[in-house]
Amino acid sequence: MPRHRVVVTGAGVLCPLGSTVEELWRGLVAGRSGIAPLTRFDAGRFHSRYAGQVDDSVVTFAPGPLQFETKRMSAFARYALFAADRALDDSGLGGPARTGADVRRYPPGGGVYLGVAMGGLPSIEEGVLRQERRGVRRTSPFLIPSLIPNMAASVIALRHGIEEEQVTVAGACASGSQAIGQAMRAIRSGARTWAVAGGAEAVITPITYSGFQAMRVLSRHDDPKTTPRPFDRSRDGIVVGEGAAVFVLEERAHAEARGAVIHGELTGFDTTSGGDDLTGISSRHVTRCLSGALADAGLEPDAVDCVFAQASGMVQGDAAELEALDALTADTDHKPVVTSIKGHLGYTFAANGPLNLAAALMALRHQAVPPTLNLKETDARFVKTDLAREVREREIRRCLVNAFGFGGINAGLVVSLAEPRSRSLA
Repeated sequence: MPRHRVVVTGAGVLCPLGSTVEELWRGLVAGRSGIAPLTRFDAGRFHSRYAGQVDDSVVTFAPGPLQFETKRMSAFARYALFAADRALDDSGLGGPARTGADVRRYPPGGGVYLGVAMGGLPSIEEGVLRQERRGVRRTSPFLIPSLIPNMAASVIALRHGIEEEQVTVAGACASGSQAIGQAMRAIRSGARTWAVAGGAEAVITPITYSGFQAMRVLSRHDDPKTTPRPFDRSRDGIVVGEGAAVFVLEERAHAEARGAVIHGELTGFDTTSGGDDLTGISSRHVTRCLSGALADAGLEPDAVDCVFAQASGMVQGDAAELEALDALTADTDHKPVVTSIKGHLGYTFAANGPLNLAAALMALRHQAVPPTLNLKETDARFVKTDLAREVREREIRRCLVNAFGFGGINAGLVVSLAEPRSRSLA
């Protein structure tokens, strides 16, 4: 059976560097940090007092269905809807934007695929505290809808009138990449013609910091502009971030028939299970996953020009990922440039992979690799790896996008330059 080709025709982003793909890219190449002192709550009792926070003032919505409910949803659902709105606008799939409460008319054969790791954790925490302090009668009727992980996909589908398949993936920090991969497979098979796909997360709340502090994974560096430190010798853990990245994926012939602008082509995907413990990253299993993604794309390891790494600044995780990449490319002369955007954004959980994909699409457009922020002194184990310390202009045809999660969940995406090249994202 023929395999349909899958292209990206729309992209929407919300992150600590801004609320557009262009702002994300400008911040990355300028080496700007989105990490700042926490403002959501008093962080004085925690080792880490910083976060990659989104500017909530920009998260606004035009009049339309579920407007009242959306304002009362958890941040992860609002962030996902915001990014999806912009991705759909960018794609032109539903025709020109309308005013008022009209719903755009999208072609049949669509679907919504969203990855969420922890859902409405802030709503759960707030709901429990409110009940204990003010009594059960003061519990909000929006509590349950706010905390359910599928609400990110649901508000997108309901607000835009998308009546076909709606899927929520909860695969820890690989959730967003898995959701994109599932959408890609559905379009390839012919089950779907187009899809809205991505990931969102918003868990900057005391219970998150308490839990990760107990695990000893939060960075304790005292300057928000120099942490986290992916691949650096002095890396000591993550900085919590939040955000969303959502894309419109289409079957290529469908996109070309309507004259859509193609930003890139998704050519490979694999997701595997396997780890040496519950929370660590296993280099052996990551190698297997990334090899599977390349095989799915019909590529050899020497075809990869750039890797957007999971690398979050974790001591064990960063080392395991580079061990996997070294094993993957051991027999090749053409070594990819490896970069991480976590120093700019923090660790955004289910949005990790999708934000990496947004950056990879821009790298393909601009033929440049953004720097790994806060990489000052390379760990001695990584000296053979070509790590991007500054903006690197070079020919880029294919990028590998990594995302791994607790429970041994691994996901790899291959995104390629679409030919002929069309209009850019910026």
